[in-house]
Amino acid sequence: MGAKSLQLGRALNLVMRTLPIALVRLGVLLLFWLAAMVYLAIVGGLVWLVSQALPVAGVIVAIIGLGGMGFLYHLARRYVLYLIKAAQIAVMAELLVHEELPAGVSQLAWGKQRVQERFGEASAMFVVDQMVAGIIGVFTGAVYRIASIFPGGALRTLAQMVNRVVRFSLTYVDEAILARAFWRDSEDVWSNARDGIVLYGMVWKPLLMNAVALMALSMIPFVLAWIIVAAPIGLLANAISSSIAGWSIIATLLLAWLVKMAIGDTFAMAAIISAYQRSTEGLTPDPGVTAKLEQISDKFRGLQDRAREAAGVGGGSPAPGEALAGPFDIGA
Repeated sequence: MGAKSLQLGRALNLVMRTLPIALVRLGVLLLFWLAAMVYLAIVGGLVWLVSQALPVAGVIVAIIGLGGMGFLYHLARRYVLYLIKAAQIAVMAELLVHEELPAGVSQLAWGKQRVQERFGEASAMFVVDQMVAGIIGVFTGAVYRIASIFPGGALRTLAQMVNRVVRFSLTYVDEAILARAFWRDSEDVWSNARDGIVLYGMVWKPLLMNAVALMALSMIPFVLAWIIVAAPIGLLANAISSSIAGWSIIATLLLAWLVKMAIGDTFAMAAIISAYQRSTEGLTPDPGVTAKLEQISDKFRGLQDRAREAAGVGGGSPAPGEALAGPFDIGA
């Protein structure tokens, strides 16, 4: 697998051309990090106070506090960060297929407008995204499962780890399928998502390998950011109080992860959208792959119903497709 297969050149071009919206995303993530630091400082103070009276209670407060930060991140991701990413996907899709945006427009504003035109609002796109992600996960589990061939022990554990990495990388694939909704806006979003999944099922092997490789590449900014910020944040925390040195590890890991999201994930997303667009260009959905997807995924059958309703054809369960000959036959 070379740079041409990974579309690294086109991805870099897309990232540079969407730098304004990428910087907005980075800025919002840094603001989230600062807010998280204030939150951690408050939680840390509470943990210290409670621990003075009862150490076990301090541990409980720390666990609850960290869980609360996860909940707050989920809210930010759902209602703020996703909106920016959705706008970025719309901008990338437009530049990839049509080369230019309208003159004199803000990329963020233009991208938000496109999301509203196609999905009504970002939360609706989020719903479609989650449905697509679920179907892609089921499909990939059916066509790519290596853990079952090992009898047990260390090899089976390693195989299960590989499967988790593969599943984690699929986030880039569902973003590519969503991008298709912006360069093929003559179709409703449900039909577009359905056809986009079927097309992925037809060309899944190289795209999946690309996604795994790009996920590894996306970790480079995380490692570099952690190396750069770990020492100064650690020294500052130690100078204030040696008792908060442990919290500084959480702070540096969080900051490095957010940098990875802003830089590494943006690059990987651009590359997989580009590879998906090139791999599926000129293809039409294969009825055989559609039938097999109907058999292995309830969510895909639900998506079929939504697509039929949106097209005015009427709902109802799709007719059952032909039997699966085996998990490795799909899109082979």
